[in-house]
Amino acid sequence: MPTFNEVHPYNFPTSSASEFDRKGHPGKWLKTITVSGTVWFTGSNYGAGAIIPFSSAAGTAYLSGGGSINIGNLAKTYMHELSIERIEGGADCYVLIRNQMIR
Repeated sequence: MPTFNEVHPYNFPTSSASEFDRKGHPGKWLKTITVSGTVWFTGSNYGAGAIIPFSSAAGTAYLSGGGSINIGNLAKTYMHELSIERIEGGADCYVLIRNQMIR
């Protein structure tokens, strides 16, 4: 029969340097990337799920399932949830990376 320490949900290893590494990231968004040029959201940038354009935003957001959106046509300073593959053209925006553990 398992002991309390083997099954308790808050029994995390203590060797990790970060509490977030041990327990996970609690929020929907994991990190933000400030874009001011062309950025691909693959590899370590994978999971781009929202964009917040600055007032000077321009450029194009290419979606992971196909198609594109002119960033200049998006409402400024609002968060737009999109599945972004890459951004081109000096976009001037924040891109939020999703926490893949929280849907």
